[in-house]
Amino acid sequence: MPRSTVAFAEVSDLGSILETIVDHPLRSKLEALPAYDTLMQSGGSEKLQMGLRAFEASMGKPWQQALGTLSDRGITVALDSANGGAAVLVHSSDTQLLERFRGFVLALRQMQGGTAKQGDYRGFIADMVSDKLKMVRMHDWLLLTNNSELGKAIIDQYLDRADQTLATNPSYVAAKKDIASVDLDHRAVTAFADIKALRDLGFAKGVFKDKVDNIIAEIVLGGLLANIRNTPYVTAQADLSSTAVSLRLGAPHQRDWESPREYFFGEPELAIAPPLLNVPNQLFALSTHRDLSQMWLRSGDFLSDRANDQIAVADTTLTTIFSGRDFGDDILGSLKSDVQLIGVQQDFTGMMPQPAIKLPSFAIQFQMKNPDETQTELRRVFQSLIGFLNVTGAQNGQPQLDLGMETVADAKLITASYVPDRDNADSLDERIQFNFSPTIAFAGERVVLSSSTALARELVKTAVAEAADDEDTSNTTGKLVATTLQGILKANRSQLVANNMLEKGHSKEAAEGEIDLLLELLGFLDDVRLNLDITESQMALEFAVRVMSNTETQQ
Repeated sequence: MPRSTVAFAEVSDLGSILETIVDHPLRSKLEALPAYDTLMQSGGSEKLQMGLRAFEASMGKPWQQALGTLSDRGITVALDSANGGAAVLVHSSDTQLLERFRGFVLALRQMQGGTAKQGDYRGFIADMVSDKLKMVRMHDWLLLTNNSELGKAIIDQYLDRADQTLATNPSYVAAKKDIASVDLDHRAVTAFADIKALRDLGFAKGVFKDKVDNIIAEIVLGGLLANIRNTPYVTAQADLSSTAVSLRLGAPHQRDWESPREYFFGEPELAIAPPLLNVPNQLFALSTHRDLSQMWLRSGDFLSDRANDQIAVADTTLTTIFSGRDFGDDILGSLKSDVQLIGVQQDFTGMMPQPAIKLPSFAIQFQMKNPDETQTELRRVFQSLIGFLNVTGAQNGQPQLDLGMETVADAKLITASYVPDRDNADSLDERIQFNFSPTIAFAGERVVLSSSTALARELVKTAVAEAADDEDTSNTTGKLVATTLQGILKANRSQLVANNMLEKGHSKEAAEGEIDLLLELLGFLDDVRLNLDITESQMALEFAVRVMSNTETQQ
């Protein structure tokens, strides 16, 4: 590849990937779905089957085996900065099969009415596959490119073995070492992007700008954006097995790149996320390190003028609510940087009234620096907020909240619950507000803000999880449980069907089929996990989607 290559992705063993997908234990379950039969009977599926048969006839072997052999030495996709072109290189151990594939592609072009056009460059024939796409076979390589100059540069490198190649790019050399240092059992794809070159070219200027408009995006991604503005390169690796698919994005990291977003990274010893909260019927859990006080106070350094105007308005309002105490310094400053969020499926068994739409409940947990002082202030503000909601709610015909207090072990809970109308006390079709019973709970140094009293009770009864070991460098970690999500959607199936009919104009039968397919597909998933690791020299973001085994789906 030319030295000017700015990004590439490589598939080392397509045959193994196809084998994992085609022979997956869940395949029989997918084929048993009614939607699969519908798909197989559609016109598009018939055309696909015809194409596969033609491909197999041309290759002289089954399609899966043919693709595996065609690419058994790897497939590379590359983007070039010198001319803006893209190229795909297929490396095969079977030159005869490669030539058959070339003939198959040209035959397809002729069947579509295209005329055969060829050119010659340094002894290699270039075939026109489309108006922009050219194909060249170089012995045991097949090159596809949309740019003639890039194609010529690759052929020159292939024949001349010139010194200035991608392999001489220092960023690529360092990236190869990073990729090799990661232990993956079923690596399917590796990729590299020269971020410094992309920055210099002015690519995606919005990503590389110093200040952002979205406050929530800043809290979630601010540290990643700070790193991407300075890092020379990014690597990506995908791992595929019968139980999971995962993606790992990695990049160099240096402490002096963090300014002015130190709130995201923590102290020099690299603050880590607290353990995930764990309660029954869990939908998701997220734990992270964020110094929210510093973020609020230094927002002018990394938020746009428009976003800072919003912060200023919010700060004035919150200072009033907190009786003149500064929200960033006094309120957020009274909390430690450990942030834990959780969502669970609510159990409405035996509860009356019940809302028509059943939402999950959510909670956020902090650690207080000075519990005695902070607890009093937060309790007062919570009670004032409930009073304010009652006043505004009454003006708009909304149900009223009734305050209460209770004790669970050594924890204290300030609760609020909506009061139903007398005529609706036994209703199963109440308004959405009856999903909520806002609660603030205090247990030692912990403070919990929850959308429901039941979840607050569970959290204060749950012992504090043990801290992670010294080798843990997770800045953020999270988990989404697919089976719980499926249960929540099932509980709201009738509402989802009705919305589908209104928004898409489907019949009831079609809407039910679409919603039921979604529920069936969710049943094949186990969970989704996220992890952001930061060390003195590296940053790595990992996503993993785990699927149910065939045995689990039968239970």
